[in-house]
Amino acid sequence: MIMVMLKVGKNFGVDLQYMKSSFYCSFNSVFHCVARFQNELVVLQLVTTFCQPYLLYCTECFDLSVTQLRSIEHTWLCAMSHIFHITGSDVKLVSDFTAKVQFGDLLLSRRLKFLNGLTLSDNAEFLTFVH
Repeated sequence: MIMVMLKVGKNFGVDLQYMKSSFYCSFNSVFHCVARFQNELVVLQLVTTFCQPYLLYCTECFDLSVTQLRSIEHTWLCAMSHIFHITGSDVKLVSDFTAKVQFGDLLLSRRLKFLNGLTLSDNAEFLTFVH
């Protein structure tokens, strides 16, 4: 189950802990089942397919701060370090080389696609329903 937890406060906010914990739960399940295959690219494909949606869920809908975006990217890089058994600056390098799209660019393209869809949508029915 994917959840988005809203923060209570003066400003609208999102708590990313639930998304990250769901990602880590699914990552651990997939990683420990297939880690014995010794093929990092297969494990990466499975994690990208089954686990990454937990981390990216609804990120395009919210205006996340730079700190929140870095936190999401750091979570992904932690998973990459486990898959490829590397640490330090090598993690970002391997992540950039193995991904079809760099993780930061993936977040940005999802956001742009969402905003473009909002501009193209016809909200006339919704507006008549609200009033």
